[in-house]
Amino acid sequence: MINICFKQSSSKILGFNIEGHAEYGEEGEDIVCSAVSALSYTIVNGITEVLKISVEHIIKDGFLQLSLRDNNLEEIEKCQVLLETMLLGFKSMEIGYGDYIKVQVEEV
Repeated sequence: MINICFKQSSSKILGFNIEGHAEYGEEGEDIVCSAVSALSYTIVNGITEVLKISVEHIIKDGFLQLSLRDNNLEEIEKCQVLLETMLLGFKSMEIGYGDYIKVQVEEV
């Protein structure tokens, strides 16, 4: 199962952790893992390459973490549309593939 946890404070998303593998299909053919990877990499690239905001992030096999805790309020604000879109996308995936993906929002 893929576990996704968004970190939020005062209605602002400050980061997320994505951990695990969906095991929906065989490696290389797992559409749930592919969808999660595509959406998460797109958002990280949107923040770092399009918005040009430097963020702390770690990417490993079955793990992706991004944190805005060290960023200023203006940068955090600029990232909100992308992060809220990401959360919405993952919640939509969870509706159809709830046995393989779990999304939660944690107040920090």
